[in-house]
Amino acid sequence: MLIRILLLAFLTAIGYFVFLRRQKLPLHILVLMPLLGIAALFVALPNITNTIARFFGVGRGADLISYLVEIGLLFVVIHYYTKFVELQTQITRLVRELALLRAEIENRSHAIDPGKTP
Repeated sequence: MLIRILLLAFLTAIGYFVFLRRQKLPLHILVLMPLLGIAALFVALPNITNTIARFFGVGRGADLISYLVEIGLLFVVIHYYTKFVELQTQITRLVRELALLRAEIENRSHAIDPGKTP
């Protein structure tokens, strides 16, 4: 039982220092934090977890928790993968625009001073 209390304390500290101290929280974090809190309560109370697991047709509460963790991790991985792809696209657009602007500046500087070598 002591390990559960310690794990919950560490999860609370991580949640406070990582998520709650930020100024702007994304919507998915605002939704995920209360769900993690509820999940932590279920982990601390195994009888309730076993009852809920049996209601959903799962043998044990630990199995239900592992299934939910797998789904949650899949959500997080897909979410951050899509964010990574969006950032790659934005960086590509910015680099292209920067290259075009540099080429335009060089063309204008050559038009003003044709004897200048790059």
